[in-house]
Amino acid sequence: MNTHTILIVDDSPSALKLLSALLSKDQTYQIYQADNAEEGIRIARDVRPDIIISDYYMPGKDGLEFCREIKNDTELSSIIFILLTAETDVAKKIEGLEVGVDDYIEKTISTKVLLGKVKAFLKIKALQNELVKEKQKLQVANEHLKKNFKELVAVLLKILEIQIPGAGNRSDTAKAIAKYIAAELELDEEKKKNIIFGAVLHEIGKIGLPEKIIKSDLKHLGPQEIELHYQFPVIGSLIVSTFTGYSDAAYDVCHQCENFDGSGVPDGLMKDQITVGSKILRAILFQEELFMLGHSLQEVIEHIRSAMNTKLDPVISTYLVNYLMENKKGFSISKNKIPIEELKAGMVLEDDIYSASGVKILPKGASLTERIVEIILKRNLVDPVVGGVSVHKP
Repeated sequence: MNTHTILIVDDSPSALKLLSALLSKDQTYQIYQADNAEEGIRIARDVRPDIIISDYYMPGKDGLEFCREIKNDTELSSIIFILLTAETDVAKKIEGLEVGVDDYIEKTISTKVLLGKVKAFLKIKALQNELVKEKQKLQVANEHLKKNFKELVAVLLKILEIQIPGAGNRSDTAKAIAKYIAAELELDEEKKKNIIFGAVLHEIGKIGLPEKIIKSDLKHLGPQEIELHYQFPVIGSLIVSTFTGYSDAAYDVCHQCENFDGSGVPDGLMKDQITVGSKILRAILFQEELFMLGHSLQEVIEHIRSAMNTKLDPVISTYLVNYLMENKKGFSISKNKIPIEELKAGMVLEDDIYSASGVKILPKGASLTERIVEIILKRNLVDPVVGGVSVHKP
């Protein structure tokens, strides 16, 4: 049997006794009493009643002040608050409703009506409690979904990083650039969310390319291989489209190789036909490929400026240059993550090298010689280095 808790607050002992006796006839009601507002607040915090029935006029804090304090307490604000009064002034009653009083009950009201009102409010309270429980369940479910979502994205990026060393770092940089440009363009939050998500996974389609294509620099690929390479945005968009709520991100990823002058792929879109998200991803991809080819920061910036109105949107290009200049410290060294097979004498390690078994092979800062490279390659055959190696290229 469900028990309902009611707190009665009145400075009149006879009124307390009468109302308590009346409500106690219903055995599902657990009654608490207080003879002033301060004591009422203390009891309310202890027992969290479903309903408070309070007198209007009391010494110290009156009923309105009592109600205000209850409703301003986040842990007590959902309690149904009823004022007992003989007050007939409409203005005062309106003031009470504004403070948070749920209803007024006149002291001359019949017993039957009083009990009826209490039962009605207890039903309302029960519904409120159910809504709170459902909201809490939804919040927990939502947190689980967010966690699962982040974990899935992390797994995809890890898979990509294993296949294409350096993809994880590029994803982080792409996210930062997209966030910066979206803020400069003052885009709305929904659009920002999709563009940033597209930037995080802009390379994900490379998972579907042949290993020879994804392991080679563009300058080493023939015309047919380059054409195949640029299928990755379409593959990526199919992957991103599986995430609910990110259809715009999928579209942007699909068209990240569209050029401002209409010379891009897959659809030859130009200028305003290209979404702002695709324009941002195009700029990100453009500078990415230049850094991967070994260009310095200054050379990359010059190439970006030269590509304005051809490959790149001029406004977005300007913001990209601003970002690179503001963050030039991060681009001032030629740090690269490369496959183990591409290690050469003269390179300096930017990070420690660990094998798949967790053994530290070489420390950060070590300079590679031909003999060391030979030893690493032999070790890699029996205990592979996963995810590539970060180096300073000479």
